[in-house]
Amino acid sequence: MKRALVALNIAIVALSALIVTPTAGADVNVVTSTPELASIARYIGGDKVSVYSIAKPDQDYHLIEARPSDVSRVAKADLVVRVGLDLDLWFDALANASGNRNVRRGGTGYVDASRGIARLEVPKGKITGASGEIHIYGNPHYYYDPENAKIIAENIRDGLTRVSPSNKTYFEQNYDRFVAEIDRYMKAWQRRLAPFKGKPVVTYHRSASYFIRRFGLRYFGQLEPKPGIAPSPSHISDLVRRMKQENVKALIIESIYPKQFANLVARETGVQYEIVPYSVGSMGTKTYFDLIDVWVEKFAKALEK
Repeated sequence: MKRALVALNIAIVALSALIVTPTAGADVNVVTSTPELASIARYIGGDKVSVYSIAKPDQDYHLIEARPSDVSRVAKADLVVRVGLDLDLWFDALANASGNRNVRRGGTGYVDASRGIARLEVPKGKITGASGEIHIYGNPHYYYDPENAKIIAENIRDGLTRVSPSNKTYFEQNYDRFVAEIDRYMKAWQRRLAPFKGKPVVTYHRSASYFIRRFGLRYFGQLEPKPGIAPSPSHISDLVRRMKQENVKALIIESIYPKQFANLVARETGVQYEIVPYSVGSMGTKTYFDLIDVWVEKFAKALEK
C-alpha cells in the first residue's frame, strides 16, 4: 500500500534535508499539512506568521510523500497544524524525521485541528482490509463544513498564542474577524442551498459528509463502493439503477478523482456532473472562503438540474 511507504521515504529525505530560513519579518513559522489549514492559519496569524503547506492543491492528502525541503521546514517550524483523524498519518513520520520535538504530538508547537470537532461516521465493529480506506476515528473531511472552520481557527489561535504569547491580542482579534466573516458568508450560503433541503447527492468519494449535513442535504451514495476502492462495474450498475429509481439529479466529483466513471454514470442516467475543488488553490480558489463558495455554487447548480 502506498501509505506504508511514506515513513520510509521520509526517513530517506531527512538525510538530505536543507535548512530553510523563515520569511523575514514573521514572528512565527507555521507548517500545515494541507492548503485549507494554511489558508485559515494565514488569516489568524496575519503578518505575524509565515505559513507553508506540505500538501499542494489537488494532491491526495492520504498519500503525500515528503521532500527534503519539507523535512527542513518542519525542523524550523514554531508551529505545525494537521488535519488529524488519520487523514495525514504521514505527518507523524515527517515530524519525527525533522528532529523538532516541539512540533511532535503533545509538543507546545503541535496543533491537531480536529480537536473539538463532532466526528461523523466513526466505524463500528471489526475493520479489515476489505473495508476499504477506513478512518478509525471518523470521517476526516470535517473542514468542508464552514462551522467547523471556526473550531479549526480556534485551535490555530490557541497554538499561535502558546508559541507567541506577546501576540495574543492580535491573534484573538483576527480570530474574531474570521468568525464574523464565516457568519456573514453562512447567511448567503444557507440561502443558496435552502431550496434543496433533503435532496439526494452522489459524490465520488465520501468527502462531503460534513458539508451535506450542514446544509441539510442527503447523501445518496458514492462512485466508490468503499472508501479508497476504485469503482467496479457491478457497483456502478447498481448505483445507476438506484439513481434512476429515485430520480437523483446531483452528481458531484471532487477535482482529484478520475472522470471516466462519472462520465459513465452521466451517460447512463442523463445526469450531468459538477466538479468541486478538492483543496484551496484548486480551480482558481485562493482562500478557504473561496473554496466553500465554489462548493455551495456547484452543489446548487447540480441540484437545480
